Amino acid sequence: MLTVYHGSICPVESPLAGVCRPSLDFGVGFYVTDIYSQAERWALRVAEIRDNADAWLSVYHLDMDAIVEDGGYRYLHFTAYDAAWLDFVTACRSGRTLWQEYDLIEGGIADDRVVRTIDLYLRGDYTREEALARLVHQEPNNQICIINQEIINRHLHFIEKIRLVIGVAETPIPYADPALQAKYLGIVERLVSVLNISQEQALDVFYSSDTYRYLSQRRGDLHLMSAAYLADEIMIELQRKQGG
Repeated sequence: MLTVYHGSICPVESPLAGVCRPSLDFGVGFYVTDIYSQAERWALRVAEIRDNADAWLSVYHLDMDAIVEDGGYRYLHFTAYDAAWLDFVTACRSGRTLWQEYDLIEGGIADDRVVRTIDLYLRGDYTREEALARLVHQEPNNQICIINQEIINRHLHFIEKIRLVIGVAETPIPYADPALQAKYLGIVERLVSVLNISQEQALDVFYSSDTYRYLSQRRGDLHLMSAAYLADEIMIELQRKQGG
């Protein structure tokens, strides 16, 4: 059994694969990691972003042997930040649904340094070869995206919940580098398209949002997310403010 962790603002004893946000590294699924510190860091950052007083780790046993031996599950495993990983992650972050061809995907997570390379590659500042040359020296972390609910039901077993101590927030960094500025443009373009509003209106919505404030302060890990994810975050924020 592999011990895995999920960081959030509440314990998750009965996970659902289909409630995940779109445009993440490996698509829609329930994300866990076998690295405790990685899950802990994520839980604390989510609590910071959400202004939540609680941060939790949910601990599970994942029966990877049974999953692999079953033979009926489609399992994709990336072992490095290589061309296959780059193509897959950039496609998912751009809204393509390659993840639907699999039941479980495992591989490196796009952390701060890695996501900067991805953003500059998507913007066109790096060629594919230049992006790969920068990624090859990165030490992968690990994330597992469980896409098939049956795997959760049969092979993911909740063990315990751990409440984390929330420390003092880091000092905000009130600037945006070129990669983040390009992400801002992508957010505005998506708001124009989805909400059917003018660019001026979209700019006003963006710069008035809590999401922009958190991004400009480098609060939590929001700056690691795709433009599509962040635009969706703003739309959820608008729905909440308008009572929808």
